[in-house]
Amino acid sequence: ELLEPVSIGELLEGGYLSALESQITKNKLEVDGVRKIGGDYVVSELQKKVNTTDKNEKIVQEVIQLAGGRRHWLFFCVGVSHAQAVAEQLNKCGVSAACIVGETPMTERENILFNFKSGKIKALTNANVLTTGFDYPDIDLIAMMRPTLSPGLYVQMAGRGMRIKSHTDHCLVLDFAGVVSTHGPITKIKTPNKRQKKKSK
Repeated sequence: ELLEPVSIGELLEGGYLSALESQITKNKLEVDGVRKIGGDYVVSELQKKVNTTDKNEKIVQEVIQLAGGRRHWLFFCVGVSHAQAVAEQLNKCGVSAACIVGETPMTERENILFNFKSGKIKALTNANVLTTGFDYPDIDLIAMMRPTLSPGLYVQMAGRGMRIKSHTDHCLVLDFAGVVSTHGPITKIKTPNKRQKKKSK
């Protein structure tokens, strides 16, 4: 049989995916001075740049202000210490939160995900773990705190909020990392050309 490709836009129009609604945020994570290797930022330098107490406090406060009645929040962070610090700040502000990283034991990870899906935990922070292979349709808020030059990573992060939900027709995306402005809306992603890739090395 002939296989025909289908676009994200077509899947949205057909009702197979949930829409993303991006909102401009007051707080932005700056990446000035962070080196690039292999087409993306050096993670150690990026984490040092964005993971500060002041930035984490301001971003968490803004998320709380904009979240409204949304139930399941997912935070994409740069590295382990960043994800842990954001989860700690959320809990300080009265938002039940947990952190999942690569070193999180499987049993603990399963318990955290169970509590997240049941609503006992409202917010999940993670570092390079829940970008792929994690599917929970009712995620209704994504906080982008992981700047990236990779359109593939951007699609993976945004895709966590595009499953059809039981309680709403969209997922709010708060783009503190500037990934939407860098790569474009999910239906019209700007792919980097070879010249841009060379400049990023």
